[in-house]
Amino acid sequence: MYGLAGVYHALGQLDKAKEYYEPVIAKYQKQVKEFFPSLSEKEKSAFYAKIKPVFDAYQDFCVQYLSFKPQESGTSLQKLYDLQLSTKAILLNATNKVRSRIQQSGNAKLQESFKEWLALKENIVRYYNYSQAEREKSTIDLASLESKANDLEKQLSAESDAFRSQFEKETITWKEVQNALKQNEAAVEIIRIKKKYEKDSIYYVGLIVRKTDENPSLIIWPQGQQLESRKFKYHRNTIKFHYTDTLSYQYFWSPLESKLQGIATVFLSCDGVFNKVNFNSLFNPSTHHFVIDDFTLRQVSNTRELAERRLPGQSSGKVAALFGFADFNLGEVNTVVTSAKRNSGKAYGFKGEDIPVLPATEKEVDDVQNLLAANGWEVHNYKKMEATEENIKKLESPKVLHIATHGFFMSDIDLHDNETDELSANPLFRSGVLLAGASADRMASSSQEDGVLTAYEAMNLSLDQTELVVLSACETGLGEVRNGEGVYGLQRSFIVAGANTVLMSLWQVDDVATQELMNAFYSIWVKGTDKHDAFRKAQLEIKQKYTVPFFWGAFVLIGY
Repeated sequence: MYGLAGVYHALGQLDKAKEYYEPVIAKYQKQVKEFFPSLSEKEKSAFYAKIKPVFDAYQDFCVQYLSFKPQESGTSLQKLYDLQLSTKAILLNATNKVRSRIQQSGNAKLQESFKEWLALKENIVRYYNYSQAEREKSTIDLASLESKANDLEKQLSAESDAFRSQFEKETITWKEVQNALKQNEAAVEIIRIKKKYEKDSIYYVGLIVRKTDENPSLIIWPQGQQLESRKFKYHRNTIKFHYTDTLSYQYFWSPLESKLQGIATVFLSCDGVFNKVNFNSLFNPSTHHFVIDDFTLRQVSNTRELAERRLPGQSSGKVAALFGFADFNLGEVNTVVTSAKRNSGKAYGFKGEDIPVLPATEKEVDDVQNLLAANGWEVHNYKKMEATEENIKKLESPKVLHIATHGFFMSDIDLHDNETDELSANPLFRSGVLLAGASADRMASSSQEDGVLTAYEAMNLSLDQTELVVLSACETGLGEVRNGEGVYGLQRSFIVAGANTVLMSLWQVDDVATQELMNAFYSIWVKGTDKHDAFRKAQLEIKQKYTVPFFWGAFVLIGY
């Protein structure tokens, strides 16, 4: 049926193509619901990779059909939006739901199996990080461990389905998203589309829902390849070199703004290159305003989250865990810099490297501790040799987890030739944060951990009632952008681990300005302001001191 749909699509017989596309899409959506509960995440990913090209082709078809039959545009846009709600970040949502169902099941045996699976994953990642010498000494059968972990995960996924909440809806429509909006709010789904029958042609569409609209509306960014290459590089260079960016507003924001008259708050679900752009930092040369001056932006993985709005988890009171000023070399000579960028500048494998200490991170976590403690919080402040990977992994759902350190993201081109296949294939191994002992020799230390918390390991943390994770480091929002699924990196991992909201950075950040931004944010938030509003106010406050976006615009808050 998909083959026939494709033939009619290619021939321009769009009515005939529609006859075949729509049942194909419905059947594949049904298969996802039927098969996902019995698959591990790796298998879910492989299965979805097989059928995603069908969904992609249908999205391209829908946009073409709108110009072919404008009288049916309302119905087509509704279907396109509903498909996006059911498939965008589908792997992330599936993983989230398995975990939350297990935690809320009250089934001790199931929860014990879940702990066993997490321990297995810890052992596997530890083995991946072994040096060649450590591997030769070890007798670990990695293939057997991986097979056992995969089988256990499938069992957990299937059993967790029995604990699906009666309030958990299988299907959410654009209408339910609309009903969740207030009068001056809009929901926007951005979709990256590759033209099915034109070589190397990419475009982006935005689907916009407002409170009183009869149907979603559509905008198109036609030159997708330029946005992803030359125009994005220009934008990033203006950030890096502190130039005034007079063009990116027009490229990235203006098409969307044309549909936002009367709107104050925009819920954004991004795709492709839009995951790497902080809209707040875009400058309008005609009004001399940044987007943050005129709009309140809220970033979500999928706008279906508006219809599924959750109350913050019931964490164990106002408890915060703060990590900063880590001793990367465990007492050996440290390089101290008075003002620095919070990135390691190194690829994966930090042993023996001279990692600069970040002095402003000590002031940052101390100031946050003082602010929270003065407002009745219980605060655990881990610094220097206590800012370890072990101490993060021991945490049990603090309300706030704040990590101020070096972050790293390693792209494919940064990989060393001797990296293992799993390290190079899985982007969750290629981003993370550095903690105490990251450059010390593990063979000489008593710790089993290497001081590098990768996104893969962060996924296994216990953060099911954690309201906020703050990643106060460079490039913690980066990762491998997978179209339709978001960014595979730290942000995804902390959300999978249970956190409601993650605050992260899209570029290298200044040590001192970041410390001031975090201080301003917590000062406003602890007085009872919503955390999204508090962060926007903090950015506006810091923007008055540091006028260029490099200093105030790196961070984005994603989730609830």
